[in-house]
Amino acid sequence: MTGGRVCGDENVVLSNVAPVDKALPGELTFLSGAKNYATHLESAKTTRAAALIAPEDAPELPLPSLRLKNPYMGLVKALQFFFPEEKPGYLIHPAAFVSEDADVAEDAIVGPMAVVEAGACIGSGARICSQAFVGRGARVGRNSLIHPGARILHGCEVGENCIIHANAVIGSDGFGFTLDNGVHIKVPQVGNVVVEDNVEIGACVTVDRATMETTRIGEGSKIDNMVHIAHNVQIGKKCVIVAQVGISGSTILEDYVTLAGQVGTVGHVRVGKGATVAARGVVTGDVEPGSFVSGFPIKPHSEERKILAALRKLPDLLKKVRDLEKQLETKE
Repeated sequence: MTGGRVCGDENVVLSNVAPVDKALPGELTFLSGAKNYATHLESAKTTRAAALIAPEDAPELPLPSLRLKNPYMGLVKALQFFFPEEKPGYLIHPAAFVSEDADVAEDAIVGPMAVVEAGACIGSGARICSQAFVGRGARVGRNSLIHPGARILHGCEVGENCIIHANAVIGSDGFGFTLDNGVHIKVPQVGNVVVEDNVEIGACVTVDRATMETTRIGEGSKIDNMVHIAHNVQIGKKCVIVAQVGISGSTILEDYVTLAGQVGTVGHVRVGKGATVAARGVVTGDVEPGSFVSGFPIKPHSEERKILAALRKLPDLLKKVRDLEKQLETKE
């Protein structure tokens, strides 16, 4: 099932997956190949588990193991096996509202108190959970999962195999106003949002519709909880955006960009392919492809680290300057 290699007794019967320090007899556990590998290796000597998932190059272990080049994928497969997704015993719940003008696939699921408005299209195998909302003319692709309370507003599109977590809002108005005679006048936001295939969007994420065209989330991108994506933003393929990031209007992220936690961008900037912005970095200008930047304003991460190291010495430097000033005053 995992594509791994068994090392040791291959007849062990397993009933569950558990952390290495909490696993019980009959359970499968996981030996990480990450930074805490040495700690996990020590824990493996005392674990009560029946077997381990381990890296291919792990040393000899005191109990049977499943060896893989990527042990995390073994863990994924094991978790999927022992904890399969449970589907409800209905298709369209009697307490759901589905417009007669909506196009809902025969095998799609619409939960209680969910709303599917006129002209909406729900693809085969898609699941609209309780209290979720799919607005008029919106589309949810094949096998996508819309969690409870999420909103896919009018005219917006969610591709195939996507996951939209609870209370996310796809297609809220962009923040656009013009000042006229001292009054902020709202600029109508008449574009939409397109979420391409295989995208996961976390809880409480807000994605604003474009002013006139499309705000786009590229194929395979993963967005953590509590992220804000403003109007006209273009996010490339397979980007990773961590929690509490704020992306200002008309920003462009090329493919494979990573924005770490609490990163912010000003508007109308471009972050090049494969670039990484470290946590709390503020993107005030374009970022070159493949670069690793941090700080406010952003700069090469190696330079930012030197600046931070120097700042720690600042109190001592100030004291030395004061002492030197006193010595000069005395000599004078």
